[in-house]
Amino acid sequence: MNEESIRLIEWGLRPVAGPVSGDPADPYSWVFFAVAQIGGRHRPVAVVSSLADNSNEETLLRGYPLTAACHRIVTIFSDQANHRAIRAELALASGYYVRDGNREYSPQLVELPDFNRRDGNPRLRRRSWYHTSVREFPFISACLLQGVAFDAQQELARPAFPEPLGTVYRDTSIEWGMVVVDITNLDAVSYGIVGFRVGPMTFIGSRKHEKHPPDYDGIGFDFVRGTLRVMDEVRPRRAMSAAEYMTEVDYASPPTNNIDRLIAKVPLINVSAMDLVWPPSIEEEIEMLLGRLLDANKSVLDQYRATTSLIQRILELEEPDMSVLKQARTMPHFQEIFSRVLLQDPARLLTMHTSNRLITMAFLNGEHLSLEQLNNLPVEAIPAILGAPNMAKVTSISICIDRVQGTPAQLVHVLSQVQRLRRLYFHQSPIRESDALSGQLFVELAAYPQILQRTTVMFAGAYSAAQRMRLWLPSAPTASGVQLAPLDIFPVQQILVLDQMYKTAEERIYIHLGDALLKPERFAAGFLIYMQSLLTSTDEFIIQPLNLFSFSSAPSFLDGDPETAAEISPILAESFSVPEDMPRGKNNNNPYRRRWAQMRDLDPKGWTVIVSLETHSSSRALQSPYACHCIRYAFIRALQQPIVVDHPRLISPGPKELEAVGLKEFLDATGAEVADDVIDRRIQQVGERIARKPYEGPLLLKDRISVLPQEDAAEILLGFLEDAVEVRNILSAAIDEDFEERN
Repeated sequence: MNEESIRLIEWGLRPVAGPVSGDPADPYSWVFFAVAQIGGRHRPVAVVSSLADNSNEETLLRGYPLTAACHRIVTIFSDQANHRAIRAELALASGYYVRDGNREYSPQLVELPDFNRRDGNPRLRRRSWYHTSVREFPFISACLLQGVAFDAQQELARPAFPEPLGTVYRDTSIEWGMVVVDITNLDAVSYGIVGFRVGPMTFIGSRKHEKHPPDYDGIGFDFVRGTLRVMDEVRPRRAMSAAEYMTEVDYASPPTNNIDRLIAKVPLINVSAMDLVWPPSIEEEIEMLLGRLLDANKSVLDQYRATTSLIQRILELEEPDMSVLKQARTMPHFQEIFSRVLLQDPARLLTMHTSNRLITMAFLNGEHLSLEQLNNLPVEAIPAILGAPNMAKVTSISICIDRVQGTPAQLVHVLSQVQRLRRLYFHQSPIRESDALSGQLFVELAAYPQILQRTTVMFAGAYSAAQRMRLWLPSAPTASGVQLAPLDIFPVQQILVLDQMYKTAEERIYIHLGDALLKPERFAAGFLIYMQSLLTSTDEFIIQPLNLFSFSSAPSFLDGDPETAAEISPILAESFSVPEDMPRGKNNNNPYRRRWAQMRDLDPKGWTVIVSLETHSSSRALQSPYACHCIRYAFIRALQQPIVVDHPRLISPGPKELEAVGLKEFLDATGAEVADDVIDRRIQQVGERIARKPYEGPLLLKDRISVLPQEDAAEILLGFLEDAVEVRNILSAAIDEDFEERN
């Protein structure tokens, strides 16, 4: 009997074997926290849970899948393409958590749902995003959510659910483990895993049983079901690395060494990063407080107060001494405190003689100007600030649009006058009640396509709405075309996937891309990842639509490695907003199939992608025990007149009506400057990954992924057009029913 078993017997419990869970196991479900140091403490800025479905092994984040999720999260937060949006939300978090000077705000504590892995009802473990609230920091939440939900290495999706910021982890839970990611320093993101073993245990009834446990066929223990409990009586407040976790729970090596090698370079979090998300017991809290009292050094909070007082005294002067402020910049947390003090009186800041120098010191970081913290910012002040000589190199700006004094039209107009801007970040207040302002601003911005052409634009509402399964852009056709986003800038309207791998049934998937705001090369980077995911899993309620994160968390460029690069862009809100429970159509005999967004007319200015999942004709000839699956695809567009959904065709469109090309031709036609060898290499990598899929038969690479001929693409399109009207009617009825239930 090992030391742990002896300790448990002394405590009055002993481990037993049982018919469901005999050996101690690691946590079944996991909660992930993104934290940052704000106001002297590490505070949560995003929380996501992954609740396992105990009837489906694909949903379990245990062993390698958990370490892969940790690496994916760190990759996303470490990607330079995401840093400006993250830093802007961290600045907003400073005002959210520390209010009215130094008054700390604490969200109401929220407990995770209490489950038992022995319970066999998977419906209880499926949680809908419909019930989530407006995300306080939607971009950071989208980063964490997609890191948890989508494994870009294996193209697998797993359950993920946005949780309230007040969510806490309890080390007494038999269900949950915890991962904490510290994003205070985005150039050195750190992480840590916390989880304690769970096993069946029973109380010892007598001294006799303590010395002579009941025997079962001479094997030394009774086959007793027992009660699931956390096995460790002492649970130290420390975090494990991925390697420690894998050793602790004795999991086999992962299928690739890449993740092990990459995550080994990531530092572990400091214990203090877990203080708020893992509340201590009363005894632990007393011990922690006593330790702080005995510490002769100033606490971080004391440093905050001292720095705040100094800055306040300097700024009280009619003409603040800039030389003293420059000396004070060496003090800990100066930048955060300095900006907070300035923001206590934004009206005075904008009228001070030294305002430009103060704004530069507080809010300018290289080529980026952070104005998101300014309250009641007059819209006309923005070009005035950008016009100052010390702002000449600014090419990027972040603004909190709820705090601008002016209409969306006025804001877009003044920004259109600054030709050098290349990145625009439109954030919203953490305490807003609606995401609608982001959509209203995009409507105005769509009237200035030259801005969208030359800039990358971020809208907070796009991320928040999608995480609540809501639309953020109008879905109806506009006077100028089939969608609001200009097709000459964001050219891909939709993807139509025909799954005909099995002769018994054909399934059609409609994916709307009008709200994804993807330019050609970025679309291509996500599309290749998405194609792989279509052959990875058959679980529609997990892999789909979460595999659409392929598009919103792809590398910035086609030659980027999905293992080490992930730029976050708008989640496909309309495709996520489709109700999960919908009436089945007359052409679909499976009531449990997921339904999709409605099909749009094919506009000559835009492109539609057709993907056909097939079992290759050579499967029988090769006499392989496994089928050979392949993907054929085509980028199609109407050549003369729009191909309209409401007027079903009798015959498929011919070559003069419909063009069908491959990825290279699409990128060339849309002006994307991508070398042919880069495209060839990425397509080859996709084919090789599909070939390595378990139970996949051998097939030549050229047959694994190929371009559909025009006539085949046109025939598949005709099938989608025939179903489109019925799908739209079913979808409309389901949305109406869902709206009534939620209201």
